[in-house]
Amino acid sequence: MDGRRTVSESIKGVEYWANAPFLKVDTIAADESFSQVDFGGRLMKVNTEVRGFGPLSRGKGFHLAFQDLGACMSLLAVRVFYKKCPSIVQNFAFFPETLTGAESTSLVISRGSCIPNAEEVDVPIKLYCNGDGEWMVPIGSCSCKAGYEPDNGNVCRGQRNGGAYLERQKLAGELLLHKAIPGRA
Repeated sequence: MDGRRTVSESIKGVEYWANAPFLKVDTIAADESFSQVDFGGRLMKVNTEVRGFGPLSRGKGFHLAFQDLGACMSLLAVRVFYKKCPSIVQNFAFFPETLTGAESTSLVISRGSCIPNAEEVDVPIKLYCNGDGEWMVPIGSCSCKAGYEPDNGNVCRGQRNGGAYLERQKLAGELLLHKAIPGRA
């Protein structure tokens, strides 16, 4: 085959795109306001357009299609990205990585789970992931179980020998402090 399509094949291609279950995001037309951008040592006047879309289904991916209708413009670059809130430990609870909503004002609820040796003490633990990929509005919390104490912010460490270990540590700290102060015997 020489790579050329017949008229009937071209018509079938147009029909496919016209009737396919795709969502048109927008039509972008040439604009009169330009900014100058350096493309590999070549100064060009360009327009930058940003479009958001979603939410996407949890399928195996998605397709992007661009249709050139012959306008006096060129597509120079396409950047595709998504935003997410990173996994985090807060209030002795772990929250998994969570994708943001489609809009900048979207709030996506993420249910947390208590870290090891901690238990839920308040209403169900959740955080909201905003449209910019930032966590906000913590609700509920966990705290360390009996026999464990908070250490380094979001870790529950076991107490050794009940409270006796802590008393020895406190006493040793006072003795070291006492020796470090000049003029004290």
